[in-house]
Amino acid sequence: MSEEVPSSFKVSDRRLFNPDGTLRTDVEQDTSRVESGSTRSTGEPSVSPQNASTPADQPTPPREDPLFSDFVLELATNAMMMLGLIEHPQYGRLPPDIEGGRHYIDVLAMLLEKTKGNLAPAEQRQLQETVASLRMQFVAITKRMAAQVRKDA
Repeated sequence: MSEEVPSSFKVSDRRLFNPDGTLRTDVEQDTSRVESGSTRSTGEPSVSPQNASTPADQPTPPREDPLFSDFVLELATNAMMMLGLIEHPQYGRLPPDIEGGRHYIDVLAMLLEKTKGNLAPAEQRQLQETVASLRMQFVAITKRMAAQVRKDA
């Protein structure tokens, strides 16, 4: 039962120096290959000044993140609750809080401004449409409240 099973991997020592600090002789051959720029240790071609402007080096467009969409939806939901457009899950329909609604709309507008150029197209569109829709609803609610105050006076 003392049979040795051949291993499926090989361990190679890639250190450049011996324990006493001298350069290892068997590594010198390997370093010349690496210095020629053929490949990196990851297997990817190295970037030299000649090929630095290839399309692969261009920044990739941002990817859509579901957490961002959820964050926008959460802020929009809070704004709608503050404006009295939807019911609070625990307390039901609350009277409109204009300043609270304005605050959430301003936060979304700030987020739109600060993230320009850093969002995926779908995220940018969602944020723009959310801010525009909330602003329109805000204007309609404040006009309705102003008309009711004039009517009561």
